[in-house]
Amino acid sequence: LLWREENREVLMTRSFAQAGDYRVVGSDTRHRPVLYQCMKNQYLPLGQCLDHQIVAMLRAIDNMPPGVEAVTHVWDLHGMQLRLNLNPVPLVAMVRSAEGYFAERMHALVIIDMPRWAGFLKDAVWPLVPEKTKAKVKFMTREEAERYFGGECNRQVADHIIASMNQNRDGRLSLEDRKRSWMRVDVNGDLVPAFS
Repeated sequence: LLWREENREVLMTRSFAQAGDYRVVGSDTRHRPVLYQCMKNQYLPLGQCLDHQIVAMLRAIDNMPPGVEAVTHVWDLHGMQLRLNLNPVPLVAMVRSAEGYFAERMHALVIIDMPRWAGFLKDAVWPLVPEKTKAKVKFMTREEAERYFGGECNRQVADHIIASMNQNRDGRLSLEDRKRSWMRVDVNGDLVPAFS
């Protein structure tokens, strides 16, 4: 209840400062929405990312067909910037919102290519994460994630996720180049510009 009151404005207006590329990129074979973000595209400090996370989750809920209650979160940590992620407190807030206000909405959290230096964030947050949530977290390499999504999603969605991962690892592309390709799935199932 306190969390809802603290975040009332973003819950009501859905307006947020875009912090990166977190968006609904499709759904798995059981019609659960899949949210994807790559930390290479993060351009606000972690403490300023929560509103973006909340709106992405609300959009995923909007996309759920009857009978579907959970989503898969994909956090691709490739290119994660230390200077934007030094404070673990906002990460705790994100985890608490995921299992508090959005209780039982997480099917899985897939964390791809976690850099060694980010271990301090995991060490700070992990003891605060409920066991039930810990069981939903999967740490993977990019190659493992490609196989995982190949089995969890239809070919079109898996290809979209893999293309996003590849694009984020292509050093020839600038942030502006990547932004132009960011698409999300809307409530009608159509691919639309992610942030317009």
